[in-house]
Amino acid sequence: MRIGCFTGIASAVLAVGIMLHSTAAGQTTHAEAKARVEARDAKKHNKLKTEGVPTAAGAVAGGVAGGPAGAFAGAKMGHAAGTAIHGVKKHHDIKEVEKHGTPRHGAVRRTRTVRPGTVRTRTTARRRTLH
Repeated sequence: MRIGCFTGIASAVLAVGIMLHSTAAGQTTHAEAKARVEARDAKKHNKLKTEGVPTAAGAVAGGVAGGPAGAFAGAKMGHAAGTAIHGVKKHHDIKEVEKHGTPRHGAVRRTRTVRPGTVRTRTTARRRTLH
């Protein structure tokens, strides 16, 4: 009789332990999530891309519109915009890693690859677009 009582309590404790472990498995601390995101961004050069491209685009647009002074002003505005975009993206990625364990990026993947022997000719493409 005593063994049956302890078996029920032990199984209840194990069930609660399994449920708590499964819900907390994806969650990480803020410091761990920040380290993961920064390591991934450094590997993929995300900061360079999100800050450098707007800086260059602003410099070109400002240079066309206002010469050298406009290029400098455009570069400064582009850099400020890129820094803000990077900060927002980084904050979002850290929150996703804290919540799910990995950043959730909606990468677009091709479902069907083009094989070398199946390239359509010009007439086939034209015929398929007419219908």
